[in-house]
Amino acid sequence: MFSQSQQIFKVGLVLWCALALASCGGGASSGKTGAVGNAGLLNALDASLAASPITKLPEGTDSISMASFWEQQVVNGFSRVGFLKGYAYEDIQNLSFVATANGNTSDGKSTVLLITHPDHSAQTGDTVTFTGVTKDLLGIPFAYLNSTFEITRRDSNAYLITVPYASSRRETIILSANLYYKLKECEGVQTVTQTPAVATSPVTFFDGFEARVAKQTVENSLTNCSPTLKNFTTYKYFAIANPKYGATLAYPFIGQRVEGGDFASLDKTFDLPSGPLKSGQKGSIGTMKFYKTSNKTVLVGTALLSYEVLKYTSNAVFIAMLTLTYNDNNTLVSTMTEVYARDPAVDKDYKLIRTTVKYNNPRRNELVIE
Repeated sequence: MFSQSQQIFKVGLVLWCALALASCGGGASSGKTGAVGNAGLLNALDASLAASPITKLPEGTDSISMASFWEQQVVNGFSRVGFLKGYAYEDIQNLSFVATANGNTSDGKSTVLLITHPDHSAQTGDTVTFTGVTKDLLGIPFAYLNSTFEITRRDSNAYLITVPYASSRRETIILSANLYYKLKECEGVQTVTQTPAVATSPVTFFDGFEARVAKQTVENSLTNCSPTLKNFTTYKYFAIANPKYGATLAYPFIGQRVEGGDFASLDKTFDLPSGPLKSGQKGSIGTMKFYKTSNKTVLVGTALLSYEVLKYTSNAVFIAMLTLTYNDNNTLVSTMTEVYARDPAVDKDYKLIRTTVKYNNPRRNELVIE
């Protein structure tokens, strides 16, 4: 029997391997070091996303063509390794709880508070965000309490946080606030390999179009998830001749088949821009329909595919591929964002540096692969 969180991650991994545009032909290896090798790009991305108010970064163009990048990945195939972390979120409004000032940190600049919250689910390394504190407490200005703190677990009923303000008072008080927990539930390694897409003999047809075929395998080795080891195989189909009159994109994606899973095809023509990209540019890529079988009699879901060129930094360009997945009742199931980046001083080509999948469920489960 799976717990709720474990079952969510099992489903999430299936969706990730089935829908990711990297799986459809993009994506470069993060290398053996994973996120460590992309630290500069990831830090620049986080700084850009966290800017408030958003800083206007320089406009510009880059020589990358999504169409040519796509063609290279389809023809050559790819392999990449990503380190996976899974999270859940828990929100508690207007909670009254006990806070005790245990003392100051060794440098004397911060105060360690013991928070008593019976049956909390947090572990050491998780975070909690306090909001709604309106009064100074223990000599600490309330602005320092309305923040995000890393948790050090004491037991199932209490944990420690460090507030970056020194207080000499050693008291126990009742604190009222909104608590937002970010809980890590799962971690592991994911390896994705896609063979070069090739023409077959006899000829393979998909939805009436002659196709090249690529085999993609996804291997997951996980901790605190169920199952702990899970592999997927998906066959990807790319049209040899573009079905859209006048379109120039080579080998557009037209569908896929997951072994033991769903069948999917493009409801609208798959398309990518052929010219150099510009900051702020965005557009639709296509719509993918998911069915139980290849005869398309039972629709089980839909995915909307799009792209957006994110803000520039001084040393990197970021391209986001977005996948919004809906069930057969047209209810949003998940939102996936794949971010490609290139440091012009280091990288010749773009590479996939982060995949984030956010689920529209009560625990707001989230997968991050770097």
